[in-house]
Amino acid sequence: MDKYTKGNKKTEALELMVGHYLVGNQGIYKVQEFLGEGGFGKVARCTKLGSPEIYAIKIITNVQEGKEEFESMKLIQVLDPDENHLMKMYECFSFQNVICLVYEILEESLEDFLIKNECKATPLTYVRALAQQMFQALKALKSIGVVHCDIKLDNIMFADKNSLKFKLIDFGLAVESKELPIGTEIQVTRFRAPEVILGLPLDESVDMWALGMVLACVYFADVLNRAKNKDTFFTRDNGDWRLSFIDLLKCILQVNPQRRITPSQALEHDFITMKLIRPICSVPPNLQQRGLTVKSDGFGCIQNRLISVIWWIPPTVMIQ
Repeated sequence: MDKYTKGNKKTEALELMVGHYLVGNQGIYKVQEFLGEGGFGKVARCTKLGSPEIYAIKIITNVQEGKEEFESMKLIQVLDPDENHLMKMYECFSFQNVICLVYEILEESLEDFLIKNECKATPLTYVRALAQQMFQALKALKSIGVVHCDIKLDNIMFADKNSLKFKLIDFGLAVESKELPIGTEIQVTRFRAPEVILGLPLDESVDMWALGMVLACVYFADVLNRAKNKDTFFTRDNGDWRLSFIDLLKCILQVNPQRRITPSQALEHDFITMKLIRPICSVPPNLQQRGLTVKSDGFGCIQNRLISVIWWIPPTVMIQ
């Protein structure tokens, strides 16, 4: 069994297995399977006795770290988790020397999504939905003066892939912006803002930089290195929308944090509102003869019962 030390006190942590029960404040949970594991402990897919609901329980072996994550989650409890695309927490309890945080069950992370998709370019439909929802999440966090501090591919998950619903997760490092001292080492290297690296004063804008890096990773992936014919990627049909996205990225990835776009401003950008972007999708005559129509979802999809085509995405980078 794993042990950890806090001060001079050694504590023996519970070794959980599938089928074990966790006794919480709001019910008894049964471990069905383990979804992941890290330095903090494990995440288990659990059912609650007497309920059809399924939960994701984060089991943290270091009691102090578990309490700190719970305190971080309390910072955002005033925000609606569904409206603001934030992970929902149901309860926190201590059980046999571990801290258990009960969260809603989600689907897969962006990291896993890209790996499964073999790092192919992601359609702008996905990128726009992701950007819009994460801007709303950061707008909500900014409104209460909270910084996530750890935005990365692993910490954004699909809530519902079919409807392109995303949620921001893992607030274990979240703090109030006024508590961000100069020289704080936050964010993983790949998504670290310039002001963090340079030891400059920090605020909520570090999250916008990290999100910009996430959006760039999701969209560009490895397509330019893998595509056989790069001209087929930069097609005329998606030109306006693609250029609008690039402009948004430039606004987010401003080295000077004072010039970096805010979440509220980003929500008004043309890439999100599509106000100044010409229609990106039309049905060619040869496809009209097959009974295809334009789906009016603002994403530029052509659909019928048997086929779904994102007209501006080349076949080599279609999401399966």
